[in-house]
Order: sequence, then C-alpha cells, then structure tokens
Amino acid sequence: MFIKDKIKINIKISPEKILWKAQNIPLNIIYDDNYLLVINKSSNLVVHPGNGNPDKTIFNSLLYNYPFLRDLPRAGIIHRLDKNTTGLMIIAKTMLSYMNLKIALKKHKIIREYEAIVNGIIQHNDIINYPIKKYYNKKKIRMIINNKGKKAITQYFLKRIFKNHSHLRIKLYTGRTHQIRVHLEYINHSIVGDPIYKKSQINILTIHNKQYLINKILKRQALHACYLEFMHPIYHYPLKLNSSLPDDIQYLISILEEHNKSVYNNYG
Repeated sequence: MFIKDKIKINIKISPEKILWKAQNIPLNIIYDDNYLLVINKSSNLVVHPGNGNPDKTIFNSLLYNYPFLRDLPRAGIIHRLDKNTTGLMIIAKTMLSYMNLKIALKKHKIIREYEAIVNGIIQHNDIINYPIKKYYNKKKIRMIINNKGKKAITQYFLKRIFKNHSHLRIKLYTGRTHQIRVHLEYINHSIVGDPIYKKSQINILTIHNKQYLINKILKRQALHACYLEFMHPIYHYPLKLNSSLPDDIQYLISILEEHNKSVYNNYG
C-alpha cells in the first residue's frame, strides 16, 4: 500500500437506533426508592428482548413504568433470570447506581440465593465447581460442563428430603447462564420440571394408587430466586430481601409431602 492509494471501506449505518416498545405489563415491586427497585419476577416472562421474544418482556415493562430507564444500559437491569425461573431481580434507576451495582455483582458482593426441588435424594450440603461453556446444536443453544468454559461455582444446602426428591437452598458464587440448572443436572439431580436440563427426571408419582404426572403439577422448572443481600449503591446500608415460594412450587411440595412425609429438615 502506497501513500496515494485509494482505500474503499463499506460501512452500513442504521438510519435510526432501535426504538424498543414500552408495554404495560404489571410488575410485582417489593422495594423501590430513587436509585433502584427490586421486583419479584413471575413465571413465563422473559427479562430482555431477543430471538423469539421481541417484546412483552420485563425490559418493555420497565420502559412503560419508568420511561427514564430508556437512557440506561438494558433499562437498568443488573442481572437476569430465565424465562420460567421466578423471584427477585435488581434494577438500577440511575447511571451511578447502575455502575455501582454492576461492580458489586462482578466482585461477588451481591448475595443471591434460590430454592429448588430436584430429582433424587441428596444426602448432604456441597459445592459444585465445574466450568460452563455455551454449546450450539441444531440451531439450539444450551450450556454444558467443559474444561474450556467459564468458572462457575454453586453451593447448595439441604432443606428436606422426600421419597424421591430433595428440596435445596442454593447460593450462587458466579452467575453463568443456566448455571444452577446445568450444575444440578451434571451431578444427576436435575431440577423438577426442567425442559432442557432433564437428565434423571422422575415423571410419575403414585399416591394411594393414583398416578400424578409431574409435568401436569408443575409446568416449568422448580427454581425460585428467594433472597438478595447487598449494600445500597448510594446510601451504603445493607438491603436484605426475601421472596416466598410461588404457589405452583408450594403445590408441588404438598404433593411430595403426600407422596412421602418429609424425613429431614436441616436448613432454615
């Protein structure tokens, strides 16, 4: 290449940035101030628009209820939950609180805990420490355990044992996509109702000679984000927030109790 040579560069410039829809979708708000809010996410609700879900998400709802969030990255959403995982989520309301919360998340200073009903009997508390990598197969994406993946650490505590299932309290030390679901499947204790990570699923319960189909009792994975603990990004006081199990998981537990009385109660 010489000084007088002409170089042609093709750059495609979009005439306008994407204008996301603001949609009136109800939010269950459990904490709200000038700098952040915490919502209790319901099932069958996607957090952010993407392939197959262009709208009707929490993101769209935030733009409707808090129009100024359009100026923040991802409308202030600090972390995500899967479509059919319920529970607590943090949303920042200013750029400063967004930055501070993101830093806290990266430094593992936001405590996130879950409850889950899993297949099989778990005998004791433990930590799962296996790296997770994204895997593409026939246009579908799922996460797998792979030594070339990203560090992922999940700690679980045994709450109760049923005849063929266990009730866990789970603490995240990292936040990889589908982390809890992938880790539990890998140790052969997949979450009840999980449509993707479903190795070791028990599909039928027999109670008093009557059969119950698990996928009729619960039409999603039995996973709920039940607890958040973090320092307020501006006022610097601790916030500790709880969310009770939703009705569908409580109903599942009642069926499991009927199937066989709980024989162990060790946590909480």
